[in-house]
Amino acid sequence: MSDVIERFLGPIEPFKRLPAAERKRLGETAREKPYAKGETIFRAGQPSDAVWVVKTGRVHLMKFLSDGKISTTCVMTAGETFCCLPALDRKPYPTDAVAAEDSVVVRIPTGAFHEAMQRSPSFGHETLCLFCERLRQVEDKSCMVYESAEVRLAQVLLGLSKKFGSTIPLTRQELSEIAGITHETAIRTLSRFGKQGLIRSSRGQTTILKPAELSNLRNNS
Repeated sequence: MSDVIERFLGPIEPFKRLPAAERKRLGETAREKPYAKGETIFRAGQPSDAVWVVKTGRVHLMKFLSDGKISTTCVMTAGETFCCLPALDRKPYPTDAVAAEDSVVVRIPTGAFHEAMQRSPSFGHETLCLFCERLRQVEDKSCMVYESAEVRLAQVLLGLSKKFGSTIPLTRQELSEIAGITHETAIRTLSRFGKQGLIRSSRGQTTILKPAELSNLRNNS
């Protein structure tokens, strides 16, 4: 199993920066674990004892708010590493991680991850770059609160298209949780986008037809 994990990590950031011997060490300590759709991988406030990589499926990092609403802060897809920040500062997980579909994740103990960073400066550098990119994404999302629902949803769709391509396999409920709008508002806005020919929406997925015009919504707001 360790050889399988080592090969899996080989092309993935930031692990591809590790020498083969270091990836082998991580492979020996890492473990794969399957999660069914809706199953919780970890909860906010728990000790951050691992760095995680999605092998198959999709994982959502979520905040469950006091008013009962859900905010999805990040969508992690196959080959993406998540929870680097807690691994760096060793503070508790800031969100829940939930399998949005049947998924397999690789769990790398925090101690082994730190040791790899210490032994490989290039790996440490790439880890920090990945961390900074995630911070930028969170900052961009926090600024969306001042935008209209239309602009928020357009930006979410464009951002997700970088992960999935033009067809995004998320439900309207999931899109609303990422955009920070109500389910009803998401339905109305997607319907309006469809009538404008910007997207094609069906059960469980949305296809972007005119990305440039979606992008222009923000400039024209």
